[in-house]
This record gives sequence, structure tokens and C-alpha cells, in this order.
Amino acid sequence: MPVANMPMADTSCRDLFPGALEMMILESLRRQPAHGYALVQHIQQRSRNLLQVEEGSLYPALQRLLKAKLVKAEWGVSATNRRVRTYQITASGVRHLEKQISSFERMFEGIALVLNPSNSPAS
Repeated sequence: MPVANMPMADTSCRDLFPGALEMMILESLRRQPAHGYALVQHIQQRSRNLLQVEEGSLYPALQRLLKAKLVKAEWGVSATNRRVRTYQITASGVRHLEKQISSFERMFEGIALVLNPSNSPAS
């Protein structure tokens, strides 16, 4: 099949844009410290089950955030008496998140203008 006639790939399974998972983790942690499973549940619930975060994505993202000192972690015991690592956003994590949200909102506004030209000024 020629490339021009190939149907678009199924976008429902497409990955998030770079930095989206980290932004959601930081926003979740800004609300309250949490362990990995609680972060997965919070993101899933807040997205009305539209987003599913896998451990294979979550923990590498948390490690990147730890390395960048945007979050800190402590070992503790969960309500079910299991050893868990609880993550908490740092002050620099809050500042980073606010910059990322601002940048995302501008990008989203630009995309919306392209996708919905009836709402953009005449060109």
C-alpha cells in the first residue's frame, strides 16, 4: 500500500507527550504525598479511567524526578503493613510543575487554535 493511502495508526493507544506523566505525578504529589500504587490510582481516577499508568512507566518517571530533586522519598509502612516508598514533592518540584503547566497551557491553546479555526482571529 502506498504511504499516502495508509490509514492513520490507532491514536487511542498512543503514548503521552514527553513530560506529561511527570507533570501528573508532580500534581498528584502537590495534593498529598503518596506511594506508587496510590499515584497510579489517583491518576486513573482523576482521568476518569482514560489514562492507565503502568509500573514500567511510573517508577522510571519517579526515579527521574528523584534524580532531578523534584521529589523526595521515604520508606515507611502502609495501612496493610507493607513496606512502601512514599514520595513527596519538593519546593523546586512545585516551581518546576508551575512552569510546566504554564508551558502546557500555551501549547494546548495553540493546538486548539489550529484544530478549531472558527475560534481564531481571521488570517
